[in-house]
Amino acid sequence: MNIIKYYRLFKSLIFRFNLGKCLPSAKLELMANMSKLSVWINNNKKIPFSDFPTNKFDYSKRYKLYEYLISSQKLSKELDYLEFGVSKGVSFKWWMDKLTDTSNRFYGFDTFTGLPEDWGFFKKGDMHNDDDIPMIDDTRHKFYKGLFQDTIYDFLNEYKPNKRRIIHMDADIYSATIFVLNVITPYLKKDDIILFDEFNVPMHEFKAFSEWVQTNYIKYEVLGSVNNFYQVAMLLK
Repeated sequence: MNIIKYYRLFKSLIFRFNLGKCLPSAKLELMANMSKLSVWINNNKKIPFSDFPTNKFDYSKRYKLYEYLISSQKLSKELDYLEFGVSKGVSFKWWMDKLTDTSNRFYGFDTFTGLPEDWGFFKKGDMHNDDDIPMIDDTRHKFYKGLFQDTIYDFLNEYKPNKRRIIHMDADIYSATIFVLNVITPYLKKDDIILFDEFNVPMHEFKAFSEWVQTNYIKYEVLGSVNNFYQVAMLLK
């Protein structure tokens, strides 16, 4: 009981004298998440497909990861591909070109006006597509234009989740990532694949992933990664 007593006293002193002004809370949180990320990476570094550790960052490595997933998971037909954060549609088009079966469907979600808030070195509005939806000559896809909060519910009201899913999380920022993960959780099934495009950013995709796994009791297997776990693929168990 003495420990609880002293803990309460410690809290009361912080609250009474507003000691939060003296503590670099944002930096402490960053370091805590960086530490958690480091542990997580080293616990998963022996996965079958990975370039960890590497000193060379090459964004195009993600396509090697995608190819590995198609091969190892035998992805060909009866698939739904959902991408959150489409921008100019580069990765969206890549998946459509690779998964050519007519039974596959592709859904993209984005404002197409760029980031809704600052993200690291990027500013609000960066990574836009001039407010235009990418032009793709393929009837198997549909884009939902707007903030995820304004579009995903209409999609889910019509969506029939009877196929295996590939869900590509490329929203970058924490707020958008955690929102989508929590909303789609009831629709997820065993063997669905979730891709993260900026996973090793400790205060954004990794933070969202960690909180989502903990609060929803998510079980998963890491299938592969590139660029020191910047891009990561998960299999739901």
